[in-house]
Amino acid sequence: HGETNTKLYGVWEGIKQRIQNKNASEYHNYGGRGITICNEWLEFIPFRDWSLSNGYAEGLQIDRKENDKGYYPENCHFVTSAKNARNKRNNKLTEEKVKEIRIKYNSGYYTQKQLSEEYCVSKRFLFDIIHFIWWK
Repeated sequence: HGETNTKLYGVWEGIKQRIQNKNASEYHNYGGRGITICNEWLEFIPFRDWSLSNGYAEGLQIDRKENDKGYYPENCHFVTSAKNARNKRNNKLTEEKVKEIRIKYNSGYYTQKQLSEEYCVSKRFLFDIIHFIWWK
């Protein structure tokens, strides 16, 4: 297919590595906890065709809608890196909590330090939330 040097091929290869390669650094978060890839996507061309007809564009990342389910068409879509970061298992924040943080900070009664401790996030990440760098 002549596409081994494309970004989309890299996305596909990355998925397979995370799921199938026990030596991959992120295997424990994917294949190691039972995340799978559908049989159809074990080949690049079906994955490529699905991606191109379902919103893939350079700069977007593949995202699983439900983190405990695998890579298959009904559970995947393409999103920005910021949106993808919100969908991580270790992300303790929701949009509701982000709104709370901004309201509390803007009230003038809370410091960034207090809020970072209350919501268990770094002061840098809290700064990014307050200034709409993350969670726009």
